[in-house]
Amino acid sequence: MGRWLEKIEKGDGDTPRKPPKSPLRGLGGVVEGAYSENKSDIQPVTTTDWLEWIAERCPLVPEDRRHVATGLLRLHPRMQQRLAERYVETWRTAADDEPTYHKRDNAGRRAANLIITKLKRGAEYV
Repeated sequence: MGRWLEKIEKGDGDTPRKPPKSPLRGLGGVVEGAYSENKSDIQPVTTTDWLEWIAERCPLVPEDRRHVATGLLRLHPRMQQRLAERYVETWRTAADDEPTYHKRDNAGRRAANLIITKLKRGAEYV
């Protein structure tokens, strides 16, 4: 048995801290304080997780889901986070700038999807 396990069983030591579940948070290797199992505290890790993260923040139609998924699949997981954040930010900004209420979703969708289109063509970096 390892020394730390003996200490835990005897009650002499603290339990070792768990590393974060997501490679996107706490790259130092340890989490300060108690480890939280809350879903809201855990950053998405896979492409599907990022797609759901985006869908929670702005409405996506099936065509948007396919378009965003193909854009995310091209990128490293760290870059997926940047693209997801930028997508949502662009979507919200364009929707807020549209003066006509019923056109807001399309304005946001158009602006955000243009980022991914440019990324696929190699004309833009995340």
